[in-house]
Amino acid sequence: MSRRLVVVLFLDLVGWTRLAERVDPEPLQQLLDQYYEVCSTAVEEHGGVVEKFIGDAVMAVFGADTSQEDDALRALRAATHIRAEVRDLRTPAADAAPVEVHCGIAAGEALVTRSARAGIRVVGDVVNLAARLQSVAVAGEIIVNETVAHLARPHFTMAPVLPVTLKGKAEPVPVLVVTGEAAGHGVDGGGDGSPMVDRRAERHRLRQIYHRVARDRRPELVTVLGPPGIGKTRLVREAVADLVAAGAGPIAVFGSCASYGTNGNHAVLVEVLDALTRQSPAGAELLRSDPRIAGVLGSLRDASLSRLAESVPGPGVEEVSWATRELLTAAAVGPLVVVWDNLAWAGQSLLRLIDELKGGLPDIPLLMVCVSRPELLGPDGSPFLDDDVIDVGALVPIDSARLAMSLAGRSSGDEVELHDLDVVDRVAVYSAGNPLYIRLMMDWLRDGRTLDEVPPTITAMVGAMIDRLPTPARRLLGAASVIGPAFTLEQLALLGEEVPAANVEALAARRLFQSTAEEGGYRFVQQPVHEVAYGRLEKEQRITWHRRLAERGFNPGFHLEAATRLLGGIRPDDAELPLLARRAAEALLAEGTVALRQRDVPTAIGLLERALMLAPNGPDRCRSVAAIRLSDALMLSGDTREALDVAADGARQGPDGEGQRPCQVQRYLLAARLGKVTTAHVEKLRAELDGDERDAGGPDRFAWCRFEQLRMLLHLDRGRFGAAEEAACAALEHARVIGDAYEEDRLLVALCEIRQWSPTPMAEKLSGCAELLERFAADRFLVLPALAARARCLALTGDRIGARAALAEAESVVEQLRLTMGGVLVDQVAGLAASLDGEHEEAERRFHSAADALAQAGYIPVALTMRVQAARECALRDGAGGGTGRREAGGAGDAAGRIARLLVRRDEMDVRGRILCVAAAVLIAAEEGRADPMRAEVLALLDDIDDPCLRGEVFFDLARADRCLGDPSGARVMAGLAVAAYGAVGATKPLEAVREWM
Repeated sequence: MSRRLVVVLFLDLVGWTRLAERVDPEPLQQLLDQYYEVCSTAVEEHGGVVEKFIGDAVMAVFGADTSQEDDALRALRAATHIRAEVRDLRTPAADAAPVEVHCGIAAGEALVTRSARAGIRVVGDVVNLAARLQSVAVAGEIIVNETVAHLARPHFTMAPVLPVTLKGKAEPVPVLVVTGEAAGHGVDGGGDGSPMVDRRAERHRLRQIYHRVARDRRPELVTVLGPPGIGKTRLVREAVADLVAAGAGPIAVFGSCASYGTNGNHAVLVEVLDALTRQSPAGAELLRSDPRIAGVLGSLRDASLSRLAESVPGPGVEEVSWATRELLTAAAVGPLVVVWDNLAWAGQSLLRLIDELKGGLPDIPLLMVCVSRPELLGPDGSPFLDDDVIDVGALVPIDSARLAMSLAGRSSGDEVELHDLDVVDRVAVYSAGNPLYIRLMMDWLRDGRTLDEVPPTITAMVGAMIDRLPTPARRLLGAASVIGPAFTLEQLALLGEEVPAANVEALAARRLFQSTAEEGGYRFVQQPVHEVAYGRLEKEQRITWHRRLAERGFNPGFHLEAATRLLGGIRPDDAELPLLARRAAEALLAEGTVALRQRDVPTAIGLLERALMLAPNGPDRCRSVAAIRLSDALMLSGDTREALDVAADGARQGPDGEGQRPCQVQRYLLAARLGKVTTAHVEKLRAELDGDERDAGGPDRFAWCRFEQLRMLLHLDRGRFGAAEEAACAALEHARVIGDAYEEDRLLVALCEIRQWSPTPMAEKLSGCAELLERFAADRFLVLPALAARARCLALTGDRIGARAALAEAESVVEQLRLTMGGVLVDQVAGLAASLDGEHEEAERRFHSAADALAQAGYIPVALTMRVQAARECALRDGAGGGTGRREAGGAGDAAGRIARLLVRRDEMDVRGRILCVAAAVLIAAEEGRADPMRAEVLALLDDIDDPCLRGEVFFDLARADRCLGDPSGARVMAGLAVAAYGAVGATKPLEAVREWM
């Protein structure tokens, strides 16, 4: 059995039923014998096979046993020959009218089998379609489907007719009627290492851009677009060769995206960066001297082989972007050319990286060339439309002929014979100006084929090429195609195939494979070869090999998904299909979760959407987790509405509309982020979870984990940091019980941040920071919160050197990974540290910087809190706010005005900002000799806050206010409360300041 593109021809005599009613069977049988002979002879002469005779109908197949490049053309010629021949026959009726036929021809995929008893049998919709087309054709008419028209139109003229409604077809089928053979198109016309022809203008333009980059020492990007096989990659390589020949000598590296699998972005980055370090001494030295960059490249290399859900994630997208920038910058001592090939297959993450590189690199002489099919433009447009675009069109006929002639000359010892000129002319016409078509045509001619065998499309050519290979080579080609466009001998062994390296080398010698830099590694030279080889495999074989690769841990999500899709297509009622779909969903969920942990959001969304489609309907943990992870990813992408919709859809997946509880919790969690959840909602949800636990005989740990995160969020909003920490610890325990590393990572980071303000002692806070710094050593994005928390704790305990060192490391991470909001975090902590050291001007600057960035990002409540902090530092800058009762010009007056203006907006602030703002207003009023009634508001707000350092700071404000108002007893009480608050958490630095004041 084999799957292949075949052309099916159906013929039928016109008026046979009426004739049979009027004529004796014996002369009718003689007519049939003559008719069968005409049909059989014509079909066999044109390389087809008569599959069956059904009364007066004949079914013939072209390409069933061995594909030919021009099977559609052969079928059309056989049909026209039969139509002409049968007209010479006469009916045995009294009027002896000429015999007429009507004909339908369809091309499409089919399963072809052969047995000793049944001979060749073709199974597929293409058979039914050809029969239906024949039934709608009138006498003497040949009707074809669009595929046949596409394959044979250069040789036959055809006219479209109205789409026909056919039995068994849901939609009307576009069809064409054959009107005749095209003038000048007789037999068919059909090369590697050929010279580049034409493309002078495109090559000149690329060279101009390069020289501008080299002269101005600034990066530029150019996109080269064109259809498959048009010579885009060849054009770029020739342009680089022109530069080398002219003495320009750039470092040029190439990376090509794969169209198959989920790890192509990693593979192309590895290809580019490895080539860069091989060619650039500076790049190689950086790789040797910086273990972090070497680690990123090593992780990318591992990921390019397989995307398994590891317990510890590799570098995130920010780290990858940073390492890429560092290597490019180091290598660009002189002009550098980076070619990103086949970008139509690139994921959004790679396109984003290229876009970042385009605008985010320093002034270096870098030319990036993006090579792609027009599909790169897509429905949303290309990310590079604002840059130079070079459209590569078809060769004009004279240049097509020059290319074909050069290949014909090479095949005949560089002496073009007269018959070669005929070949060249026909190849030039039939290639439609596509250099790949020309080269493949000439390759086949050199293999001893005739012009009649030259295919009109590349798909037909590749199919014919594969059929010419020995059986072991065809099986090898098929096995490699299941792995992907690139493969290794080791991966072939995973399929259980005994493949000597010599067999692979033999296909490499035929220019079907080429070796790669990886040991034992190869790739398909042409993408169509890979696609056709895969398409010709029986689906049962594909399923077996896809599953075997998944079982060996190689891209399990992709291969299990492919196996599920294939099994559903051939046996939708197979009892194993639900289990296979679940395994695929679980693998895609694991891979999507890894991508989410690395903040590769576009990849995560794609994987999780596919997981959700395959996950079982109804209450199911795989489905609910996939929905929640997808909801998380959509929130990270900024699509809040879709995140809510996904959670809502997941909550409705249950019997009688009863929701899946984890998705229901997720809806509340998202609503809480928007400030739309009350304590009553939470208590109702807790009661439902308790009820579920009683009914199920145990807790749904995942639902409870998310519920505790909901509680954590609400407590944080109210300034109850101890309660928030308790909820986070409870959620963390649930995550650890079920072994959910994604939830565990998120909660550890959240705990680290919450503990900065909770009543937990400083020693325990610092221990938690150390745990995170070790756990996330490979991902500095997640290290940043731990560094900031560590710096804050050390500043509060008086370790000035340690705090400054942690801040310096955090600022380095922010700068290298370009983390805008990370800069806000660092500014907040740096402002606190500077304030504790008495550097109030620096502290004010830092808080102002954080406020501006937060406001620009739309985080108004926190931005207002930072403005309050800046105003307080302004008051302290010139000695004001010390409770001395001394009013000075400058800072204090400015601070009083700013606090007054901010006080009007205190309802917009978070609870922390509101308390600090009112406390500052109370102190300023006391310094002016006024007792502010808002003091009661401050004390009321403090009753609900358990942040010891915040309480200590506010109590100290009130103590100084009491002293200003001549109440030393009240001042001692408030100062004592401040000392107790600071002492409870171990904040020795502000504690000493209060004691010194007392």
